[in-house]
Amino acid sequence: MKALYLIALALVSAGCVNSQPSIDTVRLDCMGQPLPKIRHIVEMKAMADTLFFVYESEEGFGQRILQRATIDKKNRRIVIGPEIGKRDGGYYVSYMPYPFVGADGKMHVVSQDDGGIYNLVHDSVLVRTKTGLFSAKVPMPMSQYAQDVYAISPNKYVLIGREPKGGSQYVLSVDMTVTKMDTIHQIRISPTLTAWMANVGKMVYSGKYNRMAFAYRLHPIVEIFDTYGKLVKSVRIGEDTFNPVTLNEADFEELNTLHTVDVTYTPNYIYALHWSCKYDETQTASPTLYKIDWNGKIVNQYVCRFTPLYGIAALNDSHLVGWTGTEFVMLILR
Repeated sequence: MKALYLIALALVSAGCVNSQPSIDTVRLDCMGQPLPKIRHIVEMKAMADTLFFVYESEEGFGQRILQRATIDKKNRRIVIGPEIGKRDGGYYVSYMPYPFVGADGKMHVVSQDDGGIYNLVHDSVLVRTKTGLFSAKVPMPMSQYAQDVYAISPNKYVLIGREPKGGSQYVLSVDMTVTKMDTIHQIRISPTLTAWMANVGKMVYSGKYNRMAFAYRLHPIVEIFDTYGKLVKSVRIGEDTFNPVTLNEADFEELNTLHTVDVTYTPNYIYALHWSCKYDETQTASPTLYKIDWNGKIVNQYVCRFTPLYGIAALNDSHLVGWTGTEFVMLILR
């Protein structure tokens, strides 16, 4: 009887192991333009099999550079294109370009330092439009730093904006037909922690569900809310670790466990790259990739054995591009 019990237990255990979701990591051979000397990738956005990535170079003095790359899944290659918005003489149209998909289904660019919107033409040329996010009437004093911009219709946008001098940050809507900006939702983890430094993170948007999700970097929470600011679900993906006392230190991020360091999306899912470790532990800690639907249900979680992993962008519901700090990889979700 004992032998039969052990055999049954072994079969059940094997079934549980086989039922666990798996993730394959594939190195992408770099083709086309040489991969630049990247110090830090600020943003990655994918549209079909095209990746747009923004980075600061080792010798850029803060200038952010936007490039396009094509992902060849079949041959496991990434083909790097030219720099976007570069002028003759080595200058750039925008100091802080941020790519976003417009209501027309094409990639556009907003300048994060002043909110100016550009059309992308001829693959690498930026042409400024007459539209600027901060030309709208603002509901309160705001800095002109625009984060996580999404078009929800031809003349309407949502974005993250900040009050000046370390104030709060908000989800904002901008209606260019009446040049008006409104607040949708205040980003704060608690009533006692309202300054934007304690609430850093990243927002994504699904036009299919007309919902947004904000993933906190210093807290194990992903909040999903609609375009009226109503909270749909607060998703917990770890234990609280933040120490508010560290806000008095210049390197408070390095003193705290980092949770969702990047988040990407498809119309159907949210993908949160969760470290659950401090920055100096990333070489040995295995991050977890959470797949969450837009109702807040955790569909799957994948342990990424490939470390480190600093950023992700979703090509579709099962293929993501990741950045390791030195190369691009493709993540295949099973």
